Amino acid sequence: MEGVDALKRGDLPAAESKLRAEIQAHPDDVEALSFLGVVLDSEKKFAEADSFHHRALALAPRSNSILDKYANHLLVTGDEAGARKAFLKSLTFDSADGYANLELARMALQDKDGPAALSYLNRLSAEQAGKPDVVLRRVVALELSGRNAEAGTLAAEFRNDAEWNAAAGRALADAGELSGAEILLESALVSNPGGFPLLVGLGVVASHTGHYARSREVLEAALRQQPRNADVLYSLAYACDGMQQTAEAFRLLAQAAQVAPGRMDIQKSLAIAAGNLGEFKASAEAWDAYMQLDPADDTARRERGFAKAHLGQLDAGLVDLRWYAARHPGDAEGWYQLGIAESAKDPTTGMSSLDKAVALKPDFAAARSVRGALYYREGKPEIALPDLERAAADQPGSAMIQYRLGQVYLALDRLSDALRYFRRAAELAPDDYPAQFHLANALAEAGQTAESDAIMERIRNWPVRRDVSSADLPDRASN
Repeated sequence: MEGVDALKRGDLPAAESKLRAEIQAHPDDVEALSFLGVVLDSEKKFAEADSFHHRALALAPRSNSILDKYANHLLVTGDEAGARKAFLKSLTFDSADGYANLELARMALQDKDGPAALSYLNRLSAEQAGKPDVVLRRVVALELSGRNAEAGTLAAEFRNDAEWNAAAGRALADAGELSGAEILLESALVSNPGGFPLLVGLGVVASHTGHYARSREVLEAALRQQPRNADVLYSLAYACDGMQQTAEAFRLLAQAAQVAPGRMDIQKSLAIAAGNLGEFKASAEAWDAYMQLDPADDTARRERGFAKAHLGQLDAGLVDLRWYAARHPGDAEGWYQLGIAESAKDPTTGMSSLDKAVALKPDFAAARSVRGALYYREGKPEIALPDLERAAADQPGSAMIQYRLGQVYLALDRLSDALRYFRRAAELAPDDYPAQFHLANALAEAGQTAESDAIMERIRNWPVRRDVSSADLPDRASN
Protein backbone atom coordinates (compact mmCIF):
# COMPACT_ATOMS: atom_id res chain seq x y z
CA MET A 1 0.00 0.00 0.00
CA GLU A 2 1.64 3.25 -1.16
CA GLY A 3 0.17 5.29 1.66
CA VAL A 4 1.68 2.98 4.29
CA ASP A 5 5.07 3.13 2.54
CA ALA A 6 4.94 6.95 2.66
CA LEU A 7 4.04 6.78 6.36
CA LYS A 8 7.08 4.59 7.05
CA ARG A 9 9.28 7.14 5.26
CA GLY A 10 7.82 9.88 7.46
CA ASP A 11 6.21 11.66 4.52
CA LEU A 12 2.90 12.45 6.20
CA PRO A 13 1.36 14.67 3.48
CA ALA A 14 1.97 11.99 0.83
CA ALA A 15 0.69 9.26 3.16
CA GLU A 16 -2.51 11.19 3.87
CA SER A 17 -3.10 11.92 0.20
CA LYS A 18 -2.59 8.34 -0.95
CA LEU A 19 -4.65 6.81 1.86
CA ARG A 20 -7.54 9.17 1.20
CA ALA A 21 -7.43 8.18 -2.44
CA GLU A 22 -7.43 4.51 -1.46
CA ILE A 23 -10.44 5.00 0.81
CA GLN A 24 -12.30 6.93 -1.86
CA ALA A 25 -11.79 4.00 -4.20
CA HIS A 26 -12.44 1.36 -1.53
CA PRO A 27 -14.51 2.85 1.36
CA ASP A 28 -14.42 -0.39 3.36
CA ASP A 29 -10.65 -0.94 3.21
CA VAL A 30 -10.04 -1.54 6.90
CA GLU A 31 -6.27 -1.15 6.81
CA ALA A 32 -6.45 2.08 4.82
CA LEU A 33 -8.99 3.52 7.28
CA SER A 34 -6.89 2.54 10.29
CA PHE A 35 -3.60 3.81 8.86
CA LEU A 36 -5.19 7.09 7.82
CA GLY A 37 -6.19 7.45 11.48
CA VAL A 38 -2.52 6.93 12.41
CA VAL A 39 -1.39 9.57 9.91
CA LEU A 40 -3.95 12.07 11.17
CA ASP A 41 -2.85 11.38 14.76
CA SER A 42 0.73 12.16 13.72
CA GLU A 43 -0.50 15.43 12.23
CA LYS A 44 -2.45 16.16 15.44
CA LYS A 45 -5.75 16.11 13.59
CA PHE A 46 -7.24 14.07 16.40
CA ALA A 47 -10.96 14.66 15.87
CA GLU A 48 -10.81 13.51 12.25
CA ALA A 49 -8.49 10.64 13.18
CA ASP A 50 -11.05 9.43 15.71
CA SER A 51 -13.71 9.04 13.01
CA PHE A 52 -11.45 6.89 10.81
CA HIS A 53 -10.38 4.68 13.74
CA HIS A 54 -14.03 4.08 14.60
CA ARG A 55 -14.90 3.27 10.99
CA ALA A 56 -12.11 0.69 10.95
CA LEU A 57 -13.23 -0.78 14.30
CA ALA A 58 -16.82 -1.09 13.07
CA LEU A 59 -15.59 -3.20 10.17
CA ALA A 60 -13.08 -5.29 12.16
CA PRO A 61 -13.92 -5.19 15.87
CA ARG A 62 -11.83 -8.31 16.66
CA SER A 63 -8.65 -7.25 14.88
CA ASN A 64 -5.63 -6.80 17.12
CA SER A 65 -3.95 -4.52 14.62
CA ILE A 66 -6.96 -2.20 14.38
CA LEU A 67 -7.51 -2.20 18.17
CA ASP A 68 -3.84 -1.43 18.85
CA LYS A 69 -3.87 1.56 16.48
CA TYR A 70 -7.04 2.84 18.11
CA ALA A 71 -5.50 2.37 21.58
CA ASN A 72 -2.49 4.38 20.46
CA HIS A 73 -4.87 7.11 19.25
CA LEU A 74 -6.38 7.22 22.74
CA LEU A 75 -2.91 7.49 24.26
CA VAL A 76 -1.85 10.45 22.14
CA THR A 77 -5.11 12.24 22.94
CA GLY A 78 -4.54 11.78 26.68
CA ASP A 79 -7.08 9.05 27.39
CA GLU A 80 -4.76 6.55 29.08
CA ALA A 81 -7.60 4.72 30.83
CA GLY A 82 -9.36 4.19 27.50
CA ALA A 83 -6.11 3.07 25.89
CA ARG A 84 -5.50 0.53 28.64
CA LYS A 85 -9.00 -0.85 28.15
CA ALA A 86 -8.46 -1.15 24.38
CA PHE A 87 -5.11 -2.91 24.78
CA LEU A 88 -6.61 -5.34 27.28
CA LYS A 89 -9.42 -6.06 24.83
CA SER A 90 -6.82 -6.74 22.17
CA LEU A 91 -5.20 -9.36 24.42
CA THR A 92 -8.49 -11.21 24.69
CA PHE A 93 -8.16 -11.95 20.98
CA ASP A 94 -4.40 -12.66 21.04
CA SER A 95 -2.68 -12.89 24.41
CA ALA A 96 0.74 -12.78 22.72
CA ASP A 97 0.09 -9.47 20.94
CA GLY A 98 3.55 -7.91 21.22
CA TYR A 99 2.57 -4.27 20.85
CA ALA A 100 -0.32 -4.46 23.34
CA ASN A 101 1.79 -6.31 25.92
CA LEU A 102 4.66 -3.84 25.61
CA GLU A 103 2.36 -0.85 26.03
CA LEU A 104 0.59 -2.40 29.01
CA ALA A 105 3.99 -3.18 30.55
CA ARG A 106 5.02 0.45 30.02
CA MET A 107 1.85 1.66 31.76
CA ALA A 108 2.46 -0.74 34.64
CA LEU A 109 6.03 0.55 35.02
CA GLN A 110 4.69 4.08 34.96
CA ASP A 111 2.43 3.06 37.86
CA LYS A 112 5.44 1.41 39.58
CA ASP A 113 3.65 -1.95 39.42
CA GLY A 114 6.53 -4.35 38.76
CA PRO A 115 4.59 -7.64 39.01
CA ALA A 116 1.98 -6.45 36.50
CA ALA A 117 4.69 -5.31 34.11
CA LEU A 118 6.37 -8.71 34.33
CA SER A 119 3.10 -10.48 33.58
CA TYR A 120 2.88 -8.63 30.26
CA LEU A 121 6.58 -8.96 29.42
CA ASN A 122 6.41 -12.72 30.04
CA ARG A 123 3.97 -13.05 27.12
CA LEU A 124 6.41 -11.75 24.53
CA SER A 125 8.18 -13.99 22.03
CA ALA A 126 11.80 -14.96 22.76
CA GLU A 127 13.00 -12.75 19.93
CA GLN A 128 11.12 -9.69 21.17
CA ALA A 129 12.01 -10.34 24.82
CA GLY A 130 15.71 -10.41 23.94
CA LYS A 131 15.82 -6.92 22.48
CA PRO A 132 17.85 -4.49 24.64
CA ASP A 133 14.98 -2.06 25.20
CA VAL A 134 12.70 -4.89 26.33
CA VAL A 135 15.42 -6.30 28.59
CA LEU A 136 15.68 -2.84 30.10
CA ARG A 137 11.97 -2.85 30.91
CA ARG A 138 12.32 -6.27 32.51
CA VAL A 139 15.22 -5.05 34.66
CA VAL A 140 13.09 -2.16 35.89
CA ALA A 141 10.12 -4.47 36.51
CA LEU A 142 12.28 -6.88 38.51
CA GLU A 143 13.68 -4.03 40.61
CA LEU A 144 10.17 -2.75 41.30
CA SER A 145 9.15 -6.28 42.29
CA GLY A 146 11.97 -6.53 44.81
CA ARG A 147 13.79 -9.14 42.72
CA ASN A 148 17.05 -7.19 42.74
CA ALA A 149 19.39 -10.16 42.29
CA GLU A 150 17.54 -11.27 39.14
CA ALA A 151 17.62 -7.72 37.84
CA GLY A 152 21.38 -7.57 38.37
CA THR A 153 21.96 -10.89 36.65
CA LEU A 154 19.88 -9.85 33.65
CA ALA A 155 21.67 -6.54 33.36
CA ALA A 156 25.12 -8.17 33.66
CA GLU A 157 25.33 -9.06 29.96
CA PHE A 158 25.07 -5.35 29.18
CA ARG A 159 27.52 -4.31 31.88
CA ASN A 160 30.09 -2.98 29.39
CA ASP A 161 27.52 -1.21 27.24
CA ALA A 162 27.64 2.37 28.54
CA GLU A 163 24.71 3.50 26.43
CA TRP A 164 22.49 0.69 27.66
CA ASN A 165 23.46 1.21 31.28
CA ALA A 166 22.78 4.91 30.96
CA ALA A 167 19.34 4.22 29.49
CA ALA A 168 18.65 1.63 32.18
CA GLY A 169 19.72 4.01 34.90
CA ARG A 170 17.46 6.75 33.61
CA ALA A 171 14.56 4.31 33.32
CA LEU A 172 15.04 3.09 36.87
CA ALA A 173 15.25 6.66 38.10
CA ASP A 174 12.00 7.51 36.33
CA ALA A 175 10.41 4.47 37.98
CA GLY A 176 11.58 5.62 41.39
CA GLU A 177 14.16 2.85 41.82
CA LEU A 178 16.99 5.23 42.62
CA SER A 179 19.45 2.78 44.18
CA GLY A 180 19.38 0.53 41.13
CA ALA A 181 19.62 3.56 38.87
CA GLU A 182 22.72 4.79 40.70
CA ILE A 183 24.45 1.42 40.35
CA LEU A 184 23.80 1.23 36.62
CA LEU A 185 24.87 4.82 36.00
CA GLU A 186 28.07 4.31 37.98
CA SER A 187 28.73 1.22 35.84
CA ALA A 188 28.13 3.16 32.65
CA LEU A 189 30.46 5.93 33.82
CA VAL A 190 33.31 3.42 34.21
CA SER A 191 33.09 2.66 30.49
CA ASN A 192 32.57 6.30 29.51
CA PRO A 193 34.04 8.48 32.28
CA GLY A 194 33.65 11.74 30.38
CA GLY A 195 30.11 11.21 29.16
CA PHE A 196 28.22 14.42 29.87
CA PRO A 197 24.70 12.88 29.99
CA LEU A 198 26.00 10.16 32.31
CA LEU A 199 27.60 12.67 34.66
CA VAL A 200 24.41 14.70 34.84
CA GLY A 201 22.17 11.65 35.25
CA LEU A 202 24.33 10.19 38.00
CA GLY A 203 24.59 13.56 39.73
CA VAL A 204 20.82 13.94 39.87
CA VAL A 205 20.20 10.37 41.05
CA ALA A 206 22.99 10.50 43.65
CA SER A 207 21.42 13.64 45.14
CA HIS A 208 18.08 11.92 45.45
CA THR A 209 19.67 8.92 47.19
CA GLY A 210 21.33 11.29 49.66
CA HIS A 211 24.86 10.82 48.27
CA TYR A 212 25.41 14.55 47.99
CA ALA A 213 29.21 14.51 47.96
CA ARG A 214 29.26 12.08 45.02
CA SER A 215 26.58 14.13 43.31
CA ARG A 216 28.63 17.29 43.68
CA GLU A 217 31.75 15.54 42.39
CA VAL A 218 30.22 14.32 39.13
CA LEU A 219 28.16 17.46 38.55
CA GLU A 220 31.24 19.63 38.95
CA ALA A 221 32.88 17.45 36.29
CA ALA A 222 29.87 18.06 34.05
CA LEU A 223 30.00 21.78 34.76
CA ARG A 224 33.62 21.92 33.62
CA GLN A 225 32.40 20.67 30.25
CA GLN A 226 29.43 23.02 30.03
CA PRO A 227 29.91 25.86 32.54
CA ARG A 228 26.75 27.67 31.44
CA ASN A 229 24.39 24.71 31.52
CA ALA A 230 21.40 25.75 33.63
CA ASP A 231 20.35 22.17 34.40
CA VAL A 232 23.78 21.32 35.78
CA LEU A 233 23.97 24.51 37.83
CA TYR A 234 20.51 23.85 39.25
CA SER A 235 21.27 20.21 40.09
CA LEU A 236 24.62 21.14 41.62
CA ALA A 237 22.89 23.73 43.80
CA TYR A 238 20.55 20.96 45.03
CA ALA A 239 23.55 18.80 45.97
CA CYS A 240 25.25 21.68 47.79
CA ASP A 241 22.07 22.42 49.70
CA GLY A 242 21.95 18.77 50.74
CA MET A 243 25.49 19.17 52.12
CA GLN A 244 24.34 22.24 54.11
CA GLN A 245 26.47 24.44 51.84
CA THR A 246 23.70 27.00 51.58
CA ALA A 247 25.82 29.95 50.46
CA GLU A 248 27.29 27.92 47.60
CA ALA A 249 23.82 26.70 46.62
CA PHE A 250 22.65 30.31 46.53
CA ARG A 251 25.62 31.32 44.34
CA LEU A 252 24.94 28.51 41.86
CA LEU A 253 21.24 29.32 41.68
CA ALA A 254 22.02 32.98 41.04
CA GLN A 255 24.31 31.91 38.20
CA ALA A 256 21.65 29.55 36.82
CA ALA A 257 19.09 32.36 36.90
CA GLN A 258 21.41 34.53 34.82
CA VAL A 259 21.84 31.75 32.26
CA ALA A 260 18.14 30.84 32.13
CA PRO A 261 16.07 33.78 33.41
CA GLY A 262 12.89 32.20 32.08
CA ARG A 263 13.14 29.03 34.18
CA MET A 264 10.43 29.13 36.84
CA ASP A 265 11.98 26.35 38.92
CA ILE A 266 15.30 28.17 39.09
CA GLN A 267 13.80 31.55 39.99
CA LYS A 268 11.65 29.98 42.71
CA SER A 269 14.54 28.03 44.21
CA LEU A 270 16.72 31.14 44.11
CA ALA A 271 14.05 33.17 45.91
CA ILE A 272 13.73 30.53 48.65
CA ALA A 273 17.50 30.08 49.05
CA ALA A 274 18.06 33.84 49.26
CA GLY A 275 15.34 34.22 51.89
CA ASN A 276 16.80 31.40 53.99
CA LEU A 277 20.15 33.18 53.96
CA GLY A 278 18.63 36.52 54.89
CA GLU A 279 19.45 37.92 51.44
CA PHE A 280 16.06 39.58 51.21
CA LYS A 281 16.88 41.93 48.34
CA ALA A 282 17.88 38.99 46.14
CA SER A 283 14.87 37.05 47.39
CA ALA A 284 12.40 39.82 46.54
CA GLU A 285 13.95 40.27 43.08
CA ALA A 286 13.77 36.54 42.39
CA TRP A 287 10.15 36.40 43.53
CA ASP A 288 9.40 39.31 41.19
CA ALA A 289 11.03 37.43 38.29
CA TYR A 290 9.20 34.23 39.19
CA MET A 291 5.83 35.94 39.41
CA GLN A 292 6.27 37.38 35.93
CA LEU A 293 6.51 33.76 34.76
CA ASP A 294 3.74 32.41 37.01
CA PRO A 295 1.52 35.27 38.20
CA ALA A 296 -1.12 32.84 39.48
CA ASP A 297 1.10 31.49 42.29
CA ASP A 298 -0.47 33.03 45.40
CA THR A 299 2.19 31.65 47.73
CA ALA A 300 4.89 33.40 45.70
CA ARG A 301 3.11 36.69 46.20
CA ARG A 302 2.98 36.05 49.93
CA GLU A 303 6.70 35.26 50.06
CA ARG A 304 7.52 38.32 47.99
CA GLY A 305 5.62 40.47 50.46
CA PHE A 306 7.47 38.90 53.38
CA ALA A 307 10.84 39.52 51.72
CA LYS A 308 9.94 43.15 51.05
CA ALA A 309 8.84 43.59 54.63
CA HIS A 310 12.24 42.38 55.77
CA LEU A 311 13.84 44.93 53.45
CA GLY A 312 11.92 47.67 55.23
CA GLN A 313 9.55 48.12 52.27
CA LEU A 314 6.68 47.67 54.67
CA ASP A 315 3.89 49.29 52.67
CA ALA A 316 4.64 47.20 49.57
CA GLY A 317 5.07 44.08 51.66
CA LEU A 318 1.82 44.61 53.53
CA VAL A 319 -0.11 44.97 50.27
CA ASP A 320 0.96 41.47 49.23
CA LEU A 321 0.53 39.94 52.67
CA ARG A 322 -2.92 41.41 53.29
CA TRP A 323 -4.03 40.36 49.83
CA TYR A 324 -2.90 36.81 50.56
CA ALA A 325 -4.51 36.63 54.01
CA ALA A 326 -7.83 37.83 52.60
CA ARG A 327 -7.65 35.25 49.82
CA HIS A 328 -6.45 32.39 52.05
CA PRO A 329 -7.95 33.00 55.51
CA GLY A 330 -7.31 29.41 56.57
CA ASP A 331 -3.54 29.54 56.05
CA ALA A 332 -1.74 30.02 59.36
CA GLU A 333 1.56 30.87 57.63
CA GLY A 334 -0.08 33.82 55.86
CA TRP A 335 -1.37 35.31 59.12
CA TYR A 336 1.99 34.70 60.81
CA GLN A 337 3.93 36.56 58.13
CA LEU A 338 1.36 39.36 58.08
CA GLY A 339 1.61 39.65 61.87
CA ILE A 340 5.39 40.04 61.69
CA ALA A 341 5.17 42.72 59.00
CA GLU A 342 2.43 44.59 60.88
CA SER A 343 4.34 44.45 64.15
CA ALA A 344 7.41 45.92 62.46
CA LYS A 345 5.35 49.01 61.67
CA ASP A 346 3.30 49.05 64.87
CA PRO A 347 3.65 46.24 67.46
CA THR A 348 0.02 46.59 68.52
CA THR A 349 -1.41 45.94 65.04
CA GLY A 350 0.31 42.60 64.48
CA MET A 351 -1.19 40.85 67.47
CA SER A 352 -4.58 40.02 65.93
CA SER A 353 -2.93 38.38 62.91
CA LEU A 354 -0.71 36.29 65.15
CA ASP A 355 -3.77 35.31 67.21
CA LYS A 356 -5.37 33.97 64.02
CA ALA A 357 -2.21 32.04 63.11
CA VAL A 358 -2.10 30.34 66.51
CA ALA A 359 -5.85 29.64 66.48
CA LEU A 360 -5.48 27.89 63.13
CA LYS A 361 -2.33 26.01 64.21
CA PRO A 362 -1.92 25.74 67.99
CA ASP A 363 1.51 24.08 67.70
CA PHE A 364 2.86 26.91 65.51
CA ALA A 365 5.99 27.53 67.57
CA ALA A 366 7.27 30.47 65.51
CA ALA A 367 3.95 32.31 65.77
CA ARG A 368 3.76 31.74 69.52
CA SER A 369 7.34 32.93 69.85
CA VAL A 370 6.65 36.20 68.03
CA ARG A 371 3.43 36.76 69.94
CA GLY A 372 5.25 36.14 73.22
CA ALA A 373 7.98 38.58 72.16
CA LEU A 374 5.38 41.25 71.43
CA TYR A 375 3.76 40.78 74.84
CA TYR A 376 7.20 41.02 76.43
CA ARG A 377 7.94 44.28 74.61
CA GLU A 378 4.60 45.64 75.79
CA GLY A 379 5.73 44.98 79.36
CA LYS A 380 3.48 41.93 79.85
CA PRO A 381 5.95 39.09 80.57
CA GLU A 382 3.36 37.11 82.52
CA ILE A 383 1.15 36.92 79.39
CA ALA A 384 4.17 36.18 77.17
CA LEU A 385 5.30 33.24 79.33
CA PRO A 386 2.75 30.55 78.26
CA ASP A 387 3.36 31.21 74.56
CA LEU A 388 7.13 31.00 74.91
CA GLU A 389 7.06 27.94 77.16
CA ARG A 390 4.86 26.13 74.63
CA ALA A 391 7.09 27.29 71.76
CA ALA A 392 10.24 26.12 73.53
CA ALA A 393 8.68 22.72 74.18
CA ASP A 394 7.56 22.35 70.56
CA GLN A 395 10.84 23.62 69.06
CA PRO A 396 13.67 22.97 71.56
CA GLY A 397 16.35 23.50 68.92
CA SER A 398 15.52 27.17 68.31
CA ALA A 399 18.09 29.48 69.88
CA MET A 400 15.81 32.48 69.38
CA ILE A 401 12.91 30.90 71.30
CA GLN A 402 15.20 29.82 74.14
CA TYR A 403 16.65 33.34 74.28
CA ARG A 404 13.23 35.00 74.36
CA LEU A 405 12.07 32.71 77.12
CA GLY A 406 15.18 33.67 79.07
CA GLN A 407 14.25 37.34 78.67
CA VAL A 408 10.74 36.71 80.00
CA TYR A 409 11.98 34.75 83.02
CA LEU A 410 14.44 37.54 83.76
CA ALA A 411 11.62 40.11 83.64
CA LEU A 412 9.67 37.92 86.08
CA ASP A 413 12.66 37.89 88.49
CA ARG A 414 13.23 34.17 87.92
CA LEU A 415 16.97 34.46 87.37
CA SER A 416 17.84 30.77 87.67
CA ASP A 417 15.25 29.87 85.02
CA ALA A 418 16.41 32.74 82.83
CA LEU A 419 20.02 31.62 83.11
CA ARG A 420 19.11 28.09 82.05
CA TYR A 421 17.47 29.29 78.84
CA PHE A 422 20.11 31.92 78.07
CA ARG A 423 22.74 29.20 78.37
CA ARG A 424 20.81 26.92 76.03
CA ALA A 425 20.42 29.75 73.50
CA ALA A 426 24.17 30.42 73.63
CA GLU A 427 24.92 26.73 73.09
CA LEU A 428 22.61 26.63 70.05
CA ALA A 429 24.01 29.88 68.61
CA PRO A 430 27.70 29.99 69.59
CA ASP A 431 28.51 32.71 67.02
CA ASP A 432 25.58 34.99 67.81
CA TYR A 433 26.62 38.14 69.68
CA PRO A 434 23.30 38.98 71.42
CA ALA A 435 22.88 35.40 72.68
CA GLN A 436 26.39 35.35 74.12
CA PHE A 437 26.16 38.90 75.51
CA HIS A 438 22.92 38.31 77.39
CA LEU A 439 24.20 35.04 78.82
CA ALA A 440 27.23 36.91 80.14
CA ASN A 441 24.99 39.57 81.73
CA ALA A 442 22.78 36.94 83.37
CA LEU A 443 25.82 35.11 84.71
CA ALA A 444 27.16 38.36 86.17
CA GLU A 445 23.81 39.06 87.82
CA ALA A 446 23.88 35.55 89.30
CA GLY A 447 27.32 36.22 90.75
CA GLN A 448 29.10 33.84 88.34
CA THR A 449 31.56 36.54 87.34
CA ALA A 450 34.45 34.33 86.20
CA GLU A 451 32.39 32.66 83.48
CA SER A 452 30.75 35.96 82.61
CA ASP A 453 34.13 37.67 82.21
CA ALA A 454 35.42 34.81 80.06
CA ILE A 455 32.49 35.15 77.67
CA MET A 456 32.84 38.92 77.50
CA GLU A 457 36.55 38.62 76.76
CA ARG A 458 35.82 36.12 73.99
CA ILE A 459 33.22 38.32 72.28
CA ARG A 460 34.77 41.70 73.04
CA ASN A 461 35.89 42.33 69.47
CA TRP A 462 32.95 40.69 67.75
CA PRO A 463 30.99 43.06 65.49
CA VAL A 464 27.45 43.78 66.64
CA ARG A 465 25.59 43.31 63.37
CA ARG A 466 22.26 45.09 62.95
CA ASP A 467 21.76 44.44 59.23
CA VAL A 468 20.99 40.74 59.49
CA SER A 469 18.77 38.48 61.53
CA SER A 470 20.10 37.43 64.93
CA ALA A 471 18.87 35.78 68.08
CA ASP A 472 17.50 39.16 69.12
CA LEU A 473 14.86 39.77 66.45
CA PRO A 474 15.39 37.17 63.71
CA ASP A 475 11.80 37.04 62.54
CA ARG A 476 10.96 40.70 62.71
CA ALA A 477 11.29 42.86 59.62
CA SER A 478 14.33 45.11 59.78
CA ASN A 479 13.87 48.86 59.70
